[in-house]
Amino acid sequence: WLKPFWLKHFGTRCQAYIGSGMGATRPTTSAFLAVHPLLQAPSPQRQVAGSVGQAVAHAPAAHSVAAATAEAESPNSLAVGPSLALLLKIGLATRSALPRPRHRRVARAHARLPVEAVAKLQEEVAALERQAAMLRASASVLEEEQLEAELLRQVELFNSFDTDRTGRVCAKKLQIGWQKVSSVGLDEAMASRLLQVCDQNGSGALEFDEFDLKRLEATLEAIVAEREAEELVAREEERERQAQLEREQQVKEYYENLPGNPDATWSTRIVSSLAYVLPVLDAAKLGVPLGILFPMLLPGLDALLIVDKLIPWGSFVLFLALQGIGNRKDLPSLMRFNFHQAVWLDIAVGLTKLATELIGQSDAPMASDVWVVVCILGFLLTLAGIAYSAGSTLLLGSAPRSIPWISAQTEESMGMRRPDFDVAGSTSSKGDAPEQQA
Repeated sequence: WLKPFWLKHFGTRCQAYIGSGMGATRPTTSAFLAVHPLLQAPSPQRQVAGSVGQAVAHAPAAHSVAAATAEAESPNSLAVGPSLALLLKIGLATRSALPRPRHRRVARAHARLPVEAVAKLQEEVAALERQAAMLRASASVLEEEQLEAELLRQVELFNSFDTDRTGRVCAKKLQIGWQKVSSVGLDEAMASRLLQVCDQNGSGALEFDEFDLKRLEATLEAIVAEREAEELVAREEERERQAQLEREQQVKEYYENLPGNPDATWSTRIVSSLAYVLPVLDAAKLGVPLGILFPMLLPGLDALLIVDKLIPWGSFVLFLALQGIGNRKDLPSLMRFNFHQAVWLDIAVGLTKLATELIGQSDAPMASDVWVVVCILGFLLTLAGIAYSAGSTLLLGSAPRSIPWISAQTEESMGMRRPDFDVAGSTSSKGDAPEQQA
């Protein structure tokens, strides 16, 4: 009824109605609608007008037509005219007078729901609440019964350990009672350790509050695992210690014994010492600068040089002879070792003489001084090695195996390998001699 067509007619008639003085009193619905042309309108429009009239008739007194007319004619009313203002006021009053439910669907559903059905639903809800209360009470009773049963079982179990009813379980009682509840026995040390871990107040015994079989079993498993780990570590340490002793024994045997014939008689010692004549003869030339500094050494050096010159290629022949004899495995090991070591000493002397020849041909300013130093140093080192080897062979009857690099090369010439140990500690003998393998 707010369409412009209706506003045109409705506003005109309302204005005539107010001007006639009928607005001073509250009109009835029929009187109000008599002046409106919607009464002669078709049926839908008439129904709308009737609903509006009923809303106005039942509206509060504050929203009467007279009050609405006065407000419409006031200066603060809308500028569109009193008819439109009156129409708006009537519409607002009608809308505020009508009841409005918060949820129309719920209101309609409650309106259609019979009273008997509501009562029945309320009874069912109450029955369900009573059943839930009964279930909660039953669960509480069942829980209490379970707690009581568990407490009784705990008391019986504690009494099976506490045979004298003192209220305390010592290590001896724990050791005896454990055989009743478990197939695994406890020794005295394990029982004491278990008691020490589970004794919370430090009284030296387990009281009823401290006695928990599941906790004891878990603690015992942890103690057993810890003991097994300790035993494993101890076995590993013992194995490593034994392996270290074996390696030390192998090294000791390696340096004390030679593979092959162990003969170390005096004849063997003397023959073995004679092998060092070869490096002495070759080193005599290196001792000339030292003889010049110390003239008392010149006679001995001259004798060695004369012997070396009397036998052409004598040093070379002796070198091959010592090498061949040293390779014979049927000879005493002491003799073979000294023959090979004399050969390697002679090789070292030959390398030193080669170095002196190269230095002597040099035109460097200090070449002569370097040549003297190299000759004297080479001669003294050779004499020291020969003296050590001959003395160890003659006096001790043992192989001289402590000369750096020379002794290692000698051992390899005999087919020997020094003990070598990998990261895991296992011994590996690389290229052992046939005698060692046998």
